[in-house]
Amino acid sequence: MTNKAAGALTAKAKAMFGERIRPEEYQTMLQKKSVAEVAAYLKNETYYRDVLAGINEKAIHRGQLEALLRQGLFMRFSSLMRYVGSSKDGFYRYGIIENEIHEILNCIQSFESNDKIVFIAKMPTYIEQQTSFKISNLVNVHTFDELLEVLKNTDYAQILRPHRTEKMDDFDFAACESALRNYYFETVLKMIEKGFSGSDRKDIEEIFLTQVELENITKIYRLKKYFNASVSQIKELISPIRINFTKKDIEYLVEHCDADGIIAYIDKTKYGRYFDPQRFVDIEYFTKHISFNINKHYLYFNSSPDIVLLAYMVLSEMEVQNIVDIIEGIRYKISPEKIQRLLIY
Repeated sequence: MTNKAAGALTAKAKAMFGERIRPEEYQTMLQKKSVAEVAAYLKNETYYRDVLAGINEKAIHRGQLEALLRQGLFMRFSSLMRYVGSSKDGFYRYGIIENEIHEILNCIQSFESNDKIVFIAKMPTYIEQQTSFKISNLVNVHTFDELLEVLKNTDYAQILRPHRTEKMDDFDFAACESALRNYYFETVLKMIEKGFSGSDRKDIEEIFLTQVELENITKIYRLKKYFNASVSQIKELISPIRINFTKKDIEYLVEHCDADGIIAYIDKTKYGRYFDPQRFVDIEYFTKHISFNINKHYLYFNSSPDIVLLAYMVLSEMEVQNIVDIIEGIRYKISPEKIQRLLIY
C-alpha cells in the first residue's frame, strides 16, 4: 500500500466513523413503537439511508432489516478495501470466514424450530461470490447430514463431523460452536502471521487475542452462573488462546471462582480500567464494552491503515448489533430503559 493510499484509507475510515449513530439518535430509536418506525427513522434520518433506499418500511421483516444493515456494513468494508494492497487480501477473508461460521450455526439452530423464515431473511447472500460454499444452499438444509453434504468440500465438514448425532436432542451446540470459533481464531492468527510483521502484527494480534480472551471470560461466567457446569465441562469449551491472562489465571477462574468471584478477579486485571463492578449489567455488556474502548483507541490513535480498518469494522459491527437489540427489544415490548442498558457506544 502506498503512503497516499494508506493516508486515504485512514482518513476515510475515520470520516465514516464520524457518521456513526449518536447517543441522541439511539434515544430517538428507543422511543419508537415498531420495527417499521425504526426502519423509517434509519432510512430518512441516518447514514443508513443509502442501503435502505427503496424499502417499504411498513412491510419490512425484522430479519430483512438486519440483513440490509449488515449488507451496508459489508459495502463500507468493500469501499475501504479498495485502498488495501492485494498482498493483504488473504487476511481480509477473516470477515468471510466469520460470516460462514455464523450462518452454519444459524442453520443448525433452525433445525429445532423448523421455521426458516428469519434464517432466510437474514442470510447474507451478497457475500456468496466470496464464500467457500454456497450459502444459499443452507436454505434447503433440514438435517445434520444435509449440512455436511453442503459443506463437504470445506474445512467445516471435518470440524462438524465429530459432533454429528442421530437425534438433535442429543446435539451439543455449545461444543460445536466452540470448535468452530477455535477454528476461526486459529485460522486468523495464521493469516496474521503470514501477512504482517512488526508493530502492525503485534497490534492486530492483540485485537483478535483480546476477542478470544473476552469470549473465554464470558463462557466461564455464563457456564458457572446459569448452567452450574463442572470444571471439566468448562475446560472443554474454552480456548487455550489468551493474551492478558496467564494459564494460571484461567485455571483459577475455572477451578476456584463463582460468577461473582470472576467479576471481582477481573476488576484487578488490565481489564479493570474499563469496568465498574457497582454498575455491572451483564457479562456480555462488560466484555463488549472492553472491546469497544480498545478498538476506539486504535481507531483514533494508531497510524496504521490496517489497524484503523480492523478497528472501524469491529466498532461498526457493534453499532449494527445496537440497532438489532433495539429492534428486538421493541418487538418483545421491553422498556426503553432496559434496552438502553444493552447498548454500547
